Amino acid sequence: MVMQDFSRSSERDSDTALRKSEKEWVEILRRAAHAGMSSIEHNYTPTSRTRVTKRGAGGDLTLEIDELSEAAIYNTLSNDLGRDSFIFVSEEMGEVRGSRDAEVPKPIILCDPLDGSHNAQVGLPLFSISLSVFGLRRKIRRGDRRRLGDVDVGLVFNIPAKEEFYAIKGMGAFHNKKNIPGKSSKRVREKKDERFSTVGMECGDVDYLKKVMDNLSSESVYKLRVLGSAAISYCLLAEGTFDGFIFVQPNGARTIDSPAGYLIAREARRIFADLSGQVKDIDSVEVGFDSRINLIGARDQETLLKLRRILGKIAFST
Repeated sequence: MVMQDFSRSSERDSDTALRKSEKEWVEILRRAAHAGMSSIEHNYTPTSRTRVTKRGAGGDLTLEIDELSEAAIYNTLSNDLGRDSFIFVSEEMGEVRGSRDAEVPKPIILCDPLDGSHNAQVGLPLFSISLSVFGLRRKIRRGDRRRLGDVDVGLVFNIPAKEEFYAIKGMGAFHNKKNIPGKSSKRVREKKDERFSTVGMECGDVDYLKKVMDNLSSESVYKLRVLGSAAISYCLLAEGTFDGFIFVQPNGARTIDSPAGYLIAREARRIFADLSGQVKDIDSVEVGFDSRINLIGARDQETLLKLRRILGKIAFST
């Protein structure tokens, strides 16, 4: 991975980054996402898109286009903010804290430079860049837990569709710069029992997927969609395309997979729950490479309870 020399910009203080408004942060994330997108598109050939370089900090295999996107994003953020003014956490690189003021609270930027890597690798046009910023409102020091509720700004860019979703905590969610209404849209139902029109699911384990689907039927769900990009699925729940969303893995879905998407859905007033019922406040769940939880989400509380009832018989433990 090629990094630029930012010795001059490192003179900027981390307070400068913390003082930026949330709207300024949206522009910063947007520039970084566009840089990542350009690096992917310029190197997206049948040969290069399949090239694996290593195993990343998140445990997954890293594609060359993953690394190129990550480098472009990091370099753009460093140009805008100063290399030592923020903490960078990526599924490929791990955590980069900067060379000075390690104990000073800094904004934390969590990056997935290519969410839906397998889709991109095989040529399926469903993949995105996911960026989120923690620690603007609650100052987070070294050793403090980072929680889903700490995400202040999140941006997801659907690369093939050229669609942008973003959210600012307390200010709503946006799709291509237009506000996503918080109220659920009314749908035409085919039956009086109001079965789900479309449920999105993220589950990369085929055997586990079958276990989940054993509890679903055409009587309860009209259509099921497994996209392969958690970030995009969160956004489709936010804008109302999905009535419900199931995000599960045998050992629990990783919380580091698109906190940006989670904020976007929450700011669109979508509701989430721990499928096991053990965690009552999803905002309190830690975000990290080793933190896992099986989540369900829905457009409102009534729909969430209905989805939980449908899936309630599944044993979500190993």
